[in-house]
Amino acid sequence: MKMEQVIGSVVPDVIPAKATNLPDNLSPQCIGREFVRCYYTLLHDNPNKLHRFYLDQSTFVHGNQTDETAECVSGQRAIHEKIMSLNFVDCRTKIKHVDSQPTIDDGVVVQVSGELSNAGKLPRRFMQTFVLGSQTPRKYYVHNDILGIRMSLWI
Repeated sequence: MKMEQVIGSVVPDVIPAKATNLPDNLSPQCIGREFVRCYYTLLHDNPNKLHRFYLDQSTFVHGNQTDETAECVSGQRAIHEKIMSLNFVDCRTKIKHVDSQPTIDDGVVVQVSGELSNAGKLPRRFMQTFVLGSQTPRKYYVHNDILGIRMSLWI
């Protein structure tokens, strides 16, 4: 799915664990789009609450072109600390593309690409892949998260 969406304006107090106004049989694309909207809005508005998307069995890895081996952290607390160490401030995301597909045990794989700027700096290309684990038919958590930020500018 091709998207051209800038995220960073709507301020939800708390991102709900499930969207209550959506139909019961959601496609992976619908789940992916709604997740992307919620995740990147919260990244902009309140990054210190991003850990709420993760559980104790979740993993997160953040890498860039200079990392030889990016450190993978596990568990909600460690992921929260890692996200806080990235110092996201007024993070703006321009989503270029979102692909979603079903995976094992009713989960959804979501791949996002676009531009990310932090603290007023120039935007950088990024690619982020999420594996959303299903808790109930309409409730998901981030089981795996791989974030890669390119050092070159998006041209």
